[in-house]
Formats: sequence, structure tokens, C-alpha cells
Amino acid sequence: MEKLLRCSDLGTECDFEACGDTAEEVLKTLLDHARAIHGLKDIPEKDLGRLIETTQQAFCVPKGGYNPGRG
Repeated sequence: MEKLLRCSDLGTECDFEACGDTAEEVLKTLLDHARAIHGLKDIPEKDLGRLIETTQQAFCVPKGGYNPGRG
């Protein structure tokens, strides 16, 4: 099962979702997004730990949704 973090987990009203195989992978993707889109500079270590703890297990699908009729 994949891992999921949402940009809203950082306290934003953004609907961006980072999905990947490990908590570290999704955290990196989320932080890259937060830096590029929201201008986030640094995040304290305690907040990084909290984010990793909020990582959820999920079945991630492309933003277009799941279409079982197409490979």
C-alpha cells in the first residue's frame, strides 16, 4: 500500500496530495511542492516528525481518477 500526505497537513487550504512508496518519499514531494508553490523556506524538525506521523496508508490513483477499462 502506498503512503499519502496532503498539503493541508501543513495548515494550508491547498488540495495538493503527495503519494509514494515511503513516508520519506511523500514528505520530500510535499516539501518540494510547498517550497515551489507556497514559498515555504524551512520547517522545524519537530514539525517534520509530526508530518511523518500523519502520513496515511492509501491506494493512490492519478488525479484523473481510476478507470479500470484502461491499462
